[in-house]
Amino acid sequence: MNEQKDSTLKERVARLEAAVAELQAMLQKINAALPKSREPISTSTASAQPPRGATPINLNLGTPLPKKSAKAFELPEQMRSNEYWLNKIGIGLLLFGVAFLFKYSIDQGWLTPPVRVAFGLALGVVLIVLGSRIYSKRRHFSQVLIGGGIATFYITGFATFQILELISHPVAFAFMVSVTVLAFVLSLRQDGVALSLIGAIGGLGTPFLLYTGEGNLPGLVGYTCLVLSGTSAIYFYRGWRSLLLTSVVGGWLIFFIGLINDIPGDQQEAITERWALQAGIVFAWIAFGALPVVRAIIAQKNPQRWMTRGDETAKTFSEKHVHLLSVSTPLITLAMSMSTWKFSAATWGWIALAGVVVYGLVSLSLSRSIIGRQHSYTHALVGIVLVTIALSLLLKGDTLRLALASEAAVLHLIATRLSFKGAAISAHLLFAGLALWMIPRLFFSDAKSTAIVNAQSLADLWTIAAGFLVTFQFSSGDEKKIYRLLVHVAVLGWLLRELSPLSHGQGFVTIAWGIYAVTLLIAGLRMNNNQLRNVAMGTLLVVVGKLFLVDLAELETIWRVLLFLGFGGLFLFLSYYFQALWKTNKNQ
Repeated sequence: MNEQKDSTLKERVARLEAAVAELQAMLQKINAALPKSREPISTSTASAQPPRGATPINLNLGTPLPKKSAKAFELPEQMRSNEYWLNKIGIGLLLFGVAFLFKYSIDQGWLTPPVRVAFGLALGVVLIVLGSRIYSKRRHFSQVLIGGGIATFYITGFATFQILELISHPVAFAFMVSVTVLAFVLSLRQDGVALSLIGAIGGLGTPFLLYTGEGNLPGLVGYTCLVLSGTSAIYFYRGWRSLLLTSVVGGWLIFFIGLINDIPGDQQEAITERWALQAGIVFAWIAFGALPVVRAIIAQKNPQRWMTRGDETAKTFSEKHVHLLSVSTPLITLAMSMSTWKFSAATWGWIALAGVVVYGLVSLSLSRSIIGRQHSYTHALVGIVLVTIALSLLLKGDTLRLALASEAAVLHLIATRLSFKGAAISAHLLFAGLALWMIPRLFFSDAKSTAIVNAQSLADLWTIAAGFLVTFQFSSGDEKKIYRLLVHVAVLGWLLRELSPLSHGQGFVTIAWGIYAVTLLIAGLRMNNNQLRNVAMGTLLVVVGKLFLVDLAELETIWRVLLFLGFGGLFLFLSYYFQALWKTNKNQ
């Protein structure tokens, strides 16, 4: 009996040793295949999965197995990356081969045209069928095959109509539309964004692939809107951002091509084409500007139902694309509408104001809920931009400068009261534009016949005053310093432009600059403001430089005497009373 047990034990040990030897051989092969930079897998840590409740035992040492290292997952990740690129490159090369085969068979006369078409259709069917069958096991590879089949159908349809000329335009067009519908259906069925992208690109490109030289803008716009309806519906249902952005770029590009090729400059010509294009522009405004906002709000209410799936751009792009489209879409809509209809600037200004009302009401409606508040700010920003555009179209010259300066001041006030960063940025941009506008007006243009009391002077003076007043709303010291420094330079330029054309004008400019600098100096001393004192002292030095460089050459002798004596005495007076005027802090 004992001999039988010993025999059985020996057999088990022999089988175990054989299994260990086989496992060691497999590990040696794996280590040989690994790159040199990787650590080899030790046979002391290799083990089959133990039964539930059993302790993992080292095959050689009989000790518990250590925890798995992170390096154990590097190889599968690399394999997935390699597989991803290999199947993409492979299907691309296959499609190029199909295209080259069509061309080569034509040149050699090997196959009749119907046989070539049949080959293309058969290849597309084979790829789609194979892809559908392996979907449950190899999802990504399945979508690559199906995408290749869809692309093969597009190539076949193009070659059949444009190269082989075997079918009529309506038949070819119907075939390409069917392929687009098939791509959309398969993308929804397999939850694959890549298939919808292929369908969107192929669908939007169909009119150009089948172009015959005869333009039909209403038909092009109608077909484009039909394709965009499909992509918009899929985006709303699946939330694929890349599909939306592809539709945005493709849709606006097609409408722009129709605008430059089919809309004549004469307002009375091509009325039907103009209305068709305008309808497409309005459709794009709704699909690209409104629909993403609606979906974003719905998704925030129920993220589990409406979360984005299968779109890699979702990981990095977040919801920023919704805000980007909310701002860009109305601006593109207005620009393309203005190019379509040659109305007066005032008419478009009133249309822009109507847009302000629309976006203001939408912003107010969205602000009533926490979910829509961020989108409310974005629509309010659009309203601000449209106000600026409307003012630029309705007003001209000095009146426009007054209006823009007032708008910028109000925006700074709104930004402070509501903590609305977009309003603050808009106000900064407005003031920056006004500053660039005023530089040549202050330093390189002539004053009006009536100094100071004229529309140009008062408009510029109000702009300068608005730029100074808004600094009291700033919490940032840097913003305040920059604004006040620019205001200071603008005041000097304004005095130079307004007074220099007068008789002995350079003398009046020097006096005005001096009085202004002394006022700043006294204010800086009384308020113990070091920055203000430094600016005042710098301005006084500029006045001294002007006395020697400009006034000596341009003014009469009596003016030189008066100015030099006057400013010399003024400087002595200030130096004598400097300490008395300086109101230091009590703690100093």
